[in-house]
Amino acid sequence: MNCKIAILGDFNPAYSTHHALNSSIRDIQESLPETVQFDWVSTDVFNPQTIFETGGYAGLWIAPGSPYKNMENVLQAITYTREHHIPVFGNCGGFQHIIIEFAKNVCGITGAGHEETDPNAGELVISKLSCSLVEQEEILTITEKESLLYRIIQKEQLKGRYYCSYGLNEQYTTVLQAHGLTVTAISEDKQVRAFELKTHPFFLGTLFQPALTSSPNEPNPLIIAFVKHCIGTND
Repeated sequence: MNCKIAILGDFNPAYSTHHALNSSIRDIQESLPETVQFDWVSTDVFNPQTIFETGGYAGLWIAPGSPYKNMENVLQAITYTREHHIPVFGNCGGFQHIIIEFAKNVCGITGAGHEETDPNAGELVISKLSCSLVEQEEILTITEKESLLYRIIQKEQLKGRYYCSYGLNEQYTTVLQAHGLTVTAISEDKQVRAFELKTHPFFLGTLFQPALTSSPNEPNPLIIAFVKHCIGTND
């Protein structure tokens, strides 16, 4: 049976970022050793036991496009993949919700919330950026040479393209790191743009969207690496 990967998100044909994600899937096909099936699953029906135990999916790609229809289902999916060592890749909204789940369930910040959906939350670990990154680009520095991100990119810098206005509240960076989350890429003004969990085979979040810098001639290497981990053929 071919490998199957679940895309957790509420597909909207009006979102250019969702079309870009689908295009990036086509971009990487020739780089893969086998055919991979990608299926969008809406957040309001996503059940991790059904997807991973019954459905046989090998990985989870948390798509951009928040606020999601069902935030609790997203957080439960992240918990499941983190605890069961299933490859998980989150971009933009995926990045943000991985942070929230980790803050709640690993760091013990029970009031962790997202300023966009719950501005009155006790602990806004995800807050509005001082400058919106919608349709913006940055040159990012990889800060951790022993990281999965560096092994994939093989360079000290990479280009990140965005479509978001919310990111990690820097007041919580230290506590997240103290509980095992590794910051792997930062912007010129030292804001966190990527992280990973080193105790997990592939647990990687990027505020930038790799699909936006993928093309048929140059498929994004992060997407390729994620899929290869799902297949079990990672280098």
